[in-house]
Amino acid sequence: MLALGSGFARVTHSFVFAIIRPSNNKLVFTIFRHRKPPVTRRSVTTWFFGLAVLATSAGAQGPRRSDTGISLSGVWLQANALPLDRDAMQSGSAAIGIRRSGWAAEVGWTRIARTLSTVQGGSLSIQRPMHWRSLVILPAVNFLGGRAYASVDTTGYDWTAGGTTGHTPRYTYSEGASFGGGVGLTLEFPIYRGLAVRGVASQWAFSGTSLEGDRARTLLGVGLSALVGR
Repeated sequence: MLALGSGFARVTHSFVFAIIRPSNNKLVFTIFRHRKPPVTRRSVTTWFFGLAVLATSAGAQGPRRSDTGISLSGVWLQANALPLDRDAMQSGSAAIGIRRSGWAAEVGWTRIARTLSTVQGGSLSIQRPMHWRSLVILPAVNFLGGRAYASVDTTGYDWTAGGTTGHTPRYTYSEGASFGGGVGLTLEFPIYRGLAVRGVASQWAFSGTSLEGDRARTLLGVGLSALVGR
């Protein structure tokens, strides 16, 4: 049995808790939801630490997936950048790849959204699969080519009225081509046949005039992956 938690701070200020367990050759999802304070960096760190502890404690008993096949994955990548204070799609990625015993590669689409910027485009990840018990460890070198969109407070002004001070922002919008690279670490814990829970952490840096002075991005997220066509 595997338990996962995910916070949605801006929209609902609630917490979604899912229990995933096999039953009679089927995968059963049980979803719970209750009120909880907004997600913080500390809670995100605790969440991923818990996932690692769960994988460590259950690793000896979990199913071992084949090393080879076609991989399909989808990951939500907004965990360390909540709330996203705009009405936009959150960060995430979807990829298809090939995995062999000594190497793996994935190509797909990645989006990195922040309150005042977005980077998105085609992505490539070169990985080196390693195993500890049933846990699959995938250190990776990542690349992305696409577009960057950013708004910067360039002409805002400070004001004082009746002893109260404040700032009125005025944003300048820009967009352009952007290329980036980084390193990452993915942990996969198999839960049912070829299906696995995937936790992702990565650090990126991007080019492009739109991102001047704000080129680094850190991503934390969780998702699912599947190995097919062995």
